[in-house]
Amino acid sequence: MTKAIHHSYWIKQHPLTSKFASLSGTHSTEVLVVGGGISGLTTALELATRGRRVTLCEASVIGAGTTGGTSGHLDAHPEMGPARLLSRLKVDLAREYVEMRKRAIGRITKIAADQCDVVAVPAFQYSEVAGDKRTLEEDCEAAKQIGLNAKWDEVIPVPRAKFGYRIESMARMDISLYLKQLTQAAVQQGVQIFENTLVSGSSEENVRTLQAGDGEVHFEHVVGTVHCNFSPALNIYAATPAYQSYVLTAKIAAPFVDALYWDSSDPYYYVRRVRSGDDRSIMVGGCDHRTGAGDEKEAAQKLERWVRERFNVTEITSRWSAELFEPTDGLPMIGKAYGDNMWVVTGLSGVGLTLGTASATLIADMMAGIDVPLAEALSPARFGLSRPMHWLSEQAVSAMDVAERILPASSIDPNSLRPGQGAVGKIEGEHVAVCRDRSGCEHRLSPICTHMGGVVHWNEVEQTWDCPVHGGRFNAAGERIYGPPQDDLKSSSKVSNAE
Repeated sequence: MTKAIHHSYWIKQHPLTSKFASLSGTHSTEVLVVGGGISGLTTALELATRGRRVTLCEASVIGAGTTGGTSGHLDAHPEMGPARLLSRLKVDLAREYVEMRKRAIGRITKIAADQCDVVAVPAFQYSEVAGDKRTLEEDCEAAKQIGLNAKWDEVIPVPRAKFGYRIESMARMDISLYLKQLTQAAVQQGVQIFENTLVSGSSEENVRTLQAGDGEVHFEHVVGTVHCNFSPALNIYAATPAYQSYVLTAKIAAPFVDALYWDSSDPYYYVRRVRSGDDRSIMVGGCDHRTGAGDEKEAAQKLERWVRERFNVTEITSRWSAELFEPTDGLPMIGKAYGDNMWVVTGLSGVGLTLGTASATLIADMMAGIDVPLAEALSPARFGLSRPMHWLSEQAVSAMDVAERILPASSIDPNSLRPGQGAVGKIEGEHVAVCRDRSGCEHRLSPICTHMGGVVHWNEVEQTWDCPVHGGRFNAAGERIYGPPQDDLKSSSKVSNAE
């Protein structure tokens, strides 16, 4: 079954379908890539191009994860801001970090081959607040130092903007068309792809076999590109908390100047044209909050208010949210995660299209023993990777203790829930996660996430159970659809009589 969390503009335009078989039996390969988004597909393509035998396994279908929910921005501007990047890295490494992402834009453009609405446009970092001028001027100068073609501009062609700076040679894209193109390129290069094939993780050092779907895979190297941590290195979870980010598309009355725009608020808002040939359709995003720990309805409404206050909106055409993993120090984790053969690409924040593409070359170079200037700065080991079983036992107990403390003490009446609503509370003395999906069907589950014991939260906007601990997500029936968990939520013993 095809499982997608979000219903993005891209997926509405090009509904997801399974094109590859699921894995069964025993399969052998040189490199196993886990995850079928832009990071996994590009990494698989790069490794296969270099002569490696590569197998890619995707738990759902290509495009069902975070990549399919992207806003399609292609930029090389540091997510943390140019000045902060310079304080984090030396100038030469900061420039290499930016150049790495610029090369990624070039690679995407080449693979797209004029088939994926990849269009070069300028980008604008701007502010609506007069007091931000000095900070933005400093960032503009820092942007120049790290290799961006940046220029201060007092006239930004977007409503309410007071000033900012312009960056040349950025781009936007149609991700659904690009994933199709990228998948074809990988297959042509010999990558074997399996869909609907969940790969189960392991706590063993230098593991050579993992369960995959109804079978198992033997390999020499495994690369986890599932956006969240795919390794026994549990410190990575703490260093990459999960966030929800909201996006919508809208039709507006006046023409929109084709460029990328993001403001200086925190979290920031961003705007782009949806596609070429339509200057009155825009894509807008923002209102990020920790997964499972925010008000999803208010976030979605806040984003719509922001758009309507600045544009003459004639129609909201689509709404969705996507999950991203935000590195606590602002830099992604790309490199060896545990043992001698387990690699991860995670913490790509909201710029995974360029960072995911760039990670392919980095992983392939590191695997081949080629010197990578950014290897130490981006290494997952910079947070100190502890032995997994020791941390697993301690953190699991800790998480369960926290879960017991924060489980709601109040009782809930399932009959009071309207279609689309859910809650966690007590039913006949037992803690239960209960929801009534939009069709009116009631589901009763254990509220404890199967990953490390967090208490799930009902996301009414996306109709999912979300775990605030590490970003695990489940559908209304408790089936695992994203994030670190490998198992579904358990059924509650307090089953509805209606079932």
